[in-house]
Amino acid sequence: MNLRLFFLILFFLLTTSFAQEAYDWQIYSSKSNLATAIYDGEKIWAGSDGGVYSFKISDSSFSSLTKAQGLNGSPVKAIVVDPQKKIWFGSSNGVIDVYNPATGTLNRIMAIANSNKTLRGINELSLSGDTIVVATDFGVSLINSKTLDFYETFVKFGSIAANTKVNSVFRAGLFYVSTQGGLAVQKPGTTNLNDPNAWDVYTTLPGTGSAVFHFVTNGHDGLVAGTSRGLFKFTPGTFTSYSSELLGKTVRKTAQDGTSVWFVADYTIPGGTRSAVYKFTGGVLSTSVQDLPALYGIIPSVNGYHYVPSTEGLLLMNDGGVLNIINPNAPTANIFSGIAVDRNGNLFSASGRDLTGRGYYKFDGARWTNFDAANIPGMPTNSYYNSFSASDGSVYMGSYGKGFLRVKPDGNVIYYTAQNTPLVGIVSDPNFLVVSALKNDSKGNLWILNFDAGNRKTLNLLTVDSTWYGFENSWGAGVTNYSNLEIDQSDTKWFTSPLRNYLYYYNERNTPSNTADDISGLLTESNGLNGQKINALAIDKRGDMWIGTDLGVQIATSLSTVLQNSSTSKPRISTVFSLRQQKINSIVVDPVNRKWVGTDAGLFLVSSDGTELIAFYDANNSPLLSSEISVMGSDQKNGKIFIGQAGGLISFSTRAPAPNTDYSTLYAYPSPYKPSKGGLLTIDGLIKDSDITILDVSGNKIKFFSSPGGRVANWDGEDEAGNTVATGVYFIVASDKEGNTVAKIKIAVIR
Repeated sequence: MNLRLFFLILFFLLTTSFAQEAYDWQIYSSKSNLATAIYDGEKIWAGSDGGVYSFKISDSSFSSLTKAQGLNGSPVKAIVVDPQKKIWFGSSNGVIDVYNPATGTLNRIMAIANSNKTLRGINELSLSGDTIVVATDFGVSLINSKTLDFYETFVKFGSIAANTKVNSVFRAGLFYVSTQGGLAVQKPGTTNLNDPNAWDVYTTLPGTGSAVFHFVTNGHDGLVAGTSRGLFKFTPGTFTSYSSELLGKTVRKTAQDGTSVWFVADYTIPGGTRSAVYKFTGGVLSTSVQDLPALYGIIPSVNGYHYVPSTEGLLLMNDGGVLNIINPNAPTANIFSGIAVDRNGNLFSASGRDLTGRGYYKFDGARWTNFDAANIPGMPTNSYYNSFSASDGSVYMGSYGKGFLRVKPDGNVIYYTAQNTPLVGIVSDPNFLVVSALKNDSKGNLWILNFDAGNRKTLNLLTVDSTWYGFENSWGAGVTNYSNLEIDQSDTKWFTSPLRNYLYYYNERNTPSNTADDISGLLTESNGLNGQKINALAIDKRGDMWIGTDLGVQIATSLSTVLQNSSTSKPRISTVFSLRQQKINSIVVDPVNRKWVGTDAGLFLVSSDGTELIAFYDANNSPLLSSEISVMGSDQKNGKIFIGQAGGLISFSTRAPAPNTDYSTLYAYPSPYKPSKGGLLTIDGLIKDSDITILDVSGNKIKFFSSPGGRVANWDGEDEAGNTVATGVYFIVASDKEGNTVAKIKIAVIR
């Protein structure tokens, strides 16, 4: 059996662990980048790259649908309401989700997503009687809205190339199909739409040549076509300009409102593109609102207002312009490049480097707060791309170009830049200060990696008494680009470089002012490294170093041997077999020393020593938005894992929250417990490595087991022989390994 097949079989078997090791999945996503929106008579339904949300106009309330609630398509690009009041969502990955608000259920249509088409995106959903008309990247499909069955799919329209992207379909007796390659119109009297000869094709416009057609719809006096070259009246074989105001503009979307027709168009300005909304009444331009962000539709005349989906959110407009932007509380953008959780359980996330950066976000469990240079006076940049939760309750974030910041426990923020610290930026620009990583040592001192420092002092120290030290590169000749900082139990600093497949170390011997006794060096293939790029480092509870590379995980033990400063005394490096051949991007150590490992193929949970593969999650067996796991963080106290992905931030609870220091809060749930239903009894409030004994009311031992090590353990309702216990009252006795600390609670079992 080859290795790849072995892993595929193993992954399949591990999916049975899904509900046990990770539960209570949540997805938090920015939904400001809207691709579509509709009005169902009560709510606005808006689709985005972060799922779907509804906005109830009467009370301004929001609700969300994401993959955590069963929505599978992403990003959502098309929405329609059928005659049965079900909401249909079409996505760029070809999935169609059908939501029934009355029952709260979701059905999934996978025929397009599972097709053999290279491009499977759904660009528009429209309604024709009981038929859902689907405009896709390769053609048109017709679906029965009652049965969810496909009538047919047609992909060739006359002379237009087969599988050309369809932007919109309009049906008024005949089908009008607007594509990237022209307009296809069903010939009168034809019924076999799979026959290319059943279509008349128009690819050019008068005086403009070929054009992309975005839609055809009814105007005030006939059909109009929105194109890449303007808006045109259409009669068979003839196009005439509808409005000189729209000539040369890309007219993408339209909506009707009584005697008025609304159009959304793009136009070019120096340095980019802007959008505008146009209202025509009786064929005459009556309203024009210019200089808007990219628009993807318009919902006119809801209580006298218009709702317009855009790249900045749902615009609330009237004929005079934008009145407000309606967005649910969420992170500003779906960019998560560094995740940290402070001691109070607040999540902080950096948002990205370079121009992608949007500042940073804070989530307190109920609300998101977004911090960026536009709304925070003195904030020097938005390009924060890594984060670290310090032992004193502070959170630090390193930026790409402007140093780093510290969010203190009281919420105050301090910015550290090249102007107010001894840190020096890159060689070509001393003010461009890139901080690639930050960590605390055992004394609470802050260590800083200064990426490509012009003075070669790539490793820097800020002590608890605010004294600065810089350490010139002596461990890797010619290398000044470092990242992935970790500090072990001996306060040795470990880090990597994207330029070398080495592991570097440095220890100042607690005498930062005296470099004579410093120890530094590096580990290479000759020391047991696999010679691959190192992407992640993590020090576990035993003090071992987990090293994530392009070809799996290695473990370095006996790290303190480097302090002997001997060429022969080096850490022992071994390989984790269960993670071989995987590209490792991130490693998180949970409170019971298990490892959550993010890879290009999904998320692995392995035992504390790496010998057992406990669980595996990917986009197919979990709410993960994709199988690529690059950025992770954890809430150690509450046993939560956070994953940042392109569509949002995913969180889930684990069975391993940090243990308590005593049994004062020991309890069990659910109560009463019904083991016959297959669920587990959760025992919460344990100290580290508790022993648990289940007793009946007579004091007879029913079962004995040990906790996984954290605050929580589970009982399956069975005795030592594997038999489900009878109805009755049972005692749960928890104790430490020496039996010095004991607590007892009771639970009712009902069968």
